[in-house]
Amino acid sequence: MTLSLVLHLVGSLLLLALVRTLGADDPVTVIGWATLLGGLAMSIATVRGSTRRYTVGSLLVGILALGLMVGGQLGLVDGLGLDAEAAKKAEVVLAAAWPLIWFCATLTLLAVERVRAANPMALPMARSRLVALTGLSTALGLACLVPLNYLAHEHNERWDHSYFKTASPGTSTQALVENLAQPIRAYLFFPHTSDVTEEIRTYFDQLDAPQMEISYVDQALEGELARELKVQKNGTIALVRGEGADAQIQRIRIGVKLDKAQRKLKRLDQEVHKALLKIVSDARTVYVTVGHGEMYWKKGTGKSPARLLSTFKKELRTLNFRVKELGPAQGLANEVPEGADLVMVMGPTQAFLPEEVAALRAYLREGGALMVALDPRTEADLGLLLEDLGLAYEGQQLLVGDKNIWIPTRRVTDRYNLITNKASTHPSVTTLSRNSRTMAFLAPVSAPLTALPNPVYKVEITLRSLPEVYLDVNGDLRFDGEVEKKKSWPLAAAISGVATGEDEAPPEGEEAGPEFRAIVIGDATWASDLVLGLAPGNKAFARDGLAWLVDEPDAAGQVNDEEDVKIQHTREGEGWMFYGVIFLMPFSLLCLGLLRLRLRRKQGEA
Repeated sequence: MTLSLVLHLVGSLLLLALVRTLGADDPVTVIGWATLLGGLAMSIATVRGSTRRYTVGSLLVGILALGLMVGGQLGLVDGLGLDAEAAKKAEVVLAAAWPLIWFCATLTLLAVERVRAANPMALPMARSRLVALTGLSTALGLACLVPLNYLAHEHNERWDHSYFKTASPGTSTQALVENLAQPIRAYLFFPHTSDVTEEIRTYFDQLDAPQMEISYVDQALEGELARELKVQKNGTIALVRGEGADAQIQRIRIGVKLDKAQRKLKRLDQEVHKALLKIVSDARTVYVTVGHGEMYWKKGTGKSPARLLSTFKKELRTLNFRVKELGPAQGLANEVPEGADLVMVMGPTQAFLPEEVAALRAYLREGGALMVALDPRTEADLGLLLEDLGLAYEGQQLLVGDKNIWIPTRRVTDRYNLITNKASTHPSVTTLSRNSRTMAFLAPVSAPLTALPNPVYKVEITLRSLPEVYLDVNGDLRFDGEVEKKKSWPLAAAISGVATGEDEAPPEGEEAGPEFRAIVIGDATWASDLVLGLAPGNKAFARDGLAWLVDEPDAAGQVNDEEDVKIQHTREGEGWMFYGVIFLMPFSLLCLGLLRLRLRRKQGEA
């Protein structure tokens, strides 16, 4: 590094420090100017050849940039005669321009000085020009990051290529916010210095609605507000509806340290959606039938994940449902309890009593909502109830597919695990229908539904299998073209109507009672712990279906979740991967190396 370059760098830093500490008009700043001019004079006197113009020119431009800085401090903009608004913009431009100009000049100078030091005797003019332009283009490229970063900060745009990602608002959350009947205030208790604040801001900036008021506050500075909302420390989201003693408050604890808050940020949309539902609507009651071998949420000895509903129960609570049991001991043989917003029959394996079926039928006639998930090859007899709904279900023969199936065990029985994206336009499957290219429904053990001719009520098949699926008549999991047929089979149906009597619909144009709604699925395992956590399409089916059944369209749609999906490795399924990495790949590389060495020796001998 030459003495002239050292003087230029030292003079620049010295002048900048003196101007910032003492002011631009202080006489001491002459020391900085003298150092800069000394470096310029030494360069003029010592530099010769093709690099002279680029070296001296870079020094002059750098000194000019520092002059613009000092001029801005001394009121250079005020002497231009601009109005207040234009003068303010000119000050901003000047404050941003001089450091960029100085940086470009200095980087060009460094490039030229480095090449000149490597070639002290002579350097062609073309080479000098190329080096100067290379340094200048590099400086301009790096300088572009400054305005780019400024614009990204102003518009809250960021590019994060790491694995971690905060969940963005899903369609269901956005619909809730856009259709708010009363204003909701969101108080975000996060300090400005926390990295979590930017993640929270990125999420809530997308929830822009007239009835949503968002405020960023610091718990230490807003002590009275924090006490009123019962927020004890920063890192908390408080959603508030109403005023005073009647205010409804939902709090979400996130934290202020990014490494500890990452897991909650991945599920941020779920937490906000759950809190919004609790604020904007009253909790609904869902009764799940028990006592007939149904799927259940309590784990017991020998309980298969394919018969557990703990994940589904959590989903119901997330959607603001109170979950209660309903069986013979709870009075199902007499009637469905008053106030039941929804009744669910999930995979029964034993027959219902005739009185229980009659209670469910009466509940539907009174405008109830019913979800029935059927388990094939069982003794559960719901024929009369399904007949009322215009459906029939045999369940003794299962649907099988040879491709587009879920393969967890790599056995022939995996052919039962059907995957489909054939959804109708019915509101109970809106998300699946709109995202059919990226989302599918998984039905592990299913039998087809049959729509009866001339149904009394409106029956719509909402889910069908893929065309290559067939009914396994022989039970051998092999396609037999003589007795079996490949086609799209009905998997789920939505039924709605207004009932007036035991077996008849109301006259056309008349509404004698409230409308009932029902969803019937020819498979119950779709909602089990084994499947629901792995298949986003099944969660979407559950959300949209439940929202349609209780007539809450704002609760339908997609809720985003960026949480990691647990990957389980087994010795049987992935043993080849272990041996391939440990033995096959090193052995292959060794063989290639020996082959390459042998070829080189043959070429040398030739």
